[in-house]
Amino acid sequence: MVPELKLRQLRAALAVAGAGSALKAAGEVKLSAPAVLGAVSALETALGTALFERTPRGMVPNPAGVLFCRRIEAGLGQLRAAEAEIAPHRRFAGRISHVHLRALLVLLESDGFSTAARRLGLSQPALHRTARELEALVGCTLWRRQGRVIHPTPEAVRLGYRAGLLLSELRMGVDELGELAGRMTGRLCVGALPLARSKWLPHALALTLARYPMAEVSIMDGPYEEQLDALLRGRLDVILGTLRLPAPSPDIVQERLFEDSLSIVVRAGHPLAVGFDSARDKLRRGELAELSWILPPKGTPARENFAAFMAGKGVAPPPRVVECNSLVAIRALLLETDHAAVLSARQVEYELGLGHLKIMGPPLTGSAQPVGIATRAGFRSTRLCGAFLETVRTVAASL
Repeated sequence: MVPELKLRQLRAALAVAGAGSALKAAGEVKLSAPAVLGAVSALETALGTALFERTPRGMVPNPAGVLFCRRIEAGLGQLRAAEAEIAPHRRFAGRISHVHLRALLVLLESDGFSTAARRLGLSQPALHRTARELEALVGCTLWRRQGRVIHPTPEAVRLGYRAGLLLSELRMGVDELGELAGRMTGRLCVGALPLARSKWLPHALALTLARYPMAEVSIMDGPYEEQLDALLRGRLDVILGTLRLPAPSPDIVQERLFEDSLSIVVRAGHPLAVGFDSARDKLRRGELAELSWILPPKGTPARENFAAFMAGKGVAPPPRVVECNSLVAIRALLLETDHAAVLSARQVEYELGLGHLKIMGPPLTGSAQPVGIATRAGFRSTRLCGAFLETVRTVAASL
């Protein structure tokens, strides 16, 4: 849990770390020296740990201070980036408060000022006043009304994106303070795409939790677009699964760990499976055309690979498919119907071993997909997250 940290306190701590004393830092943050000392002390109280050594010559960051000030610098850098993206000629990054950002983020996740005000525990007039103050600082409109509905402008969305990354840096900074004190109780926020869910990711997580049993883990398994948005906003640390080529954004860095291919899978009692030798036989063009299909959503790499495979065989796209991205649902449908699915053999390894499902021929031509890790550009992991990623790489190598 990240305590509510005020931007004024963060700026004061960073200025003291750079200047070496509250007196020298006072001019930079436009506060008196006693106010700077008070802000730093309030931050240390909120974090539950000292960040500076007080000496006759000034204030020197201790190891905790070095770690956390590095996160402060990265977080406040997100506000400077927002300034450059939204209003390059205005200097609002040093004037925005935590009240402004909290209101912005809640408004972006609400359907209007009334709902956001309730969530924040504020009156609507107070929230409107905060929103107007933020617009005045940024120098542009952040909300547009259409009837009774309030819509954020692109500038509001961009500022919210940067604010989310700031909070992510602070969350990881708090986790690092715990790690420094010997408490591996931080949080892993992992996005799981289909090729990571069956065995690879669970095995890596099990090994990580065996080493760090007090770690908190959050796994998101929604559509790729939702996971990508969460990663870019700092709500996920990493995404594991099929990589997108090219990378979907210059802000995304991808690491290829292995390749996986797709196969046609049916239940063992499927009419076409009887007497079929997966090592020797291939489905004929007419058999492919007659099959009923369970396929991943349009736009996914697996769906595109399937379309290319069928086109290469001269088979028209199936007119009706069951579109599904849930492996649990796909397994159940395969076992109860004569549908065929396009899956990696690793995703149904257990059912294949039990003889419940059967692979129909070799992997689809041209279906090899790069699988690996996606993170944000410039992402600096905590010790816990770093240990998890090393375990992910080790498990992937064993595949």
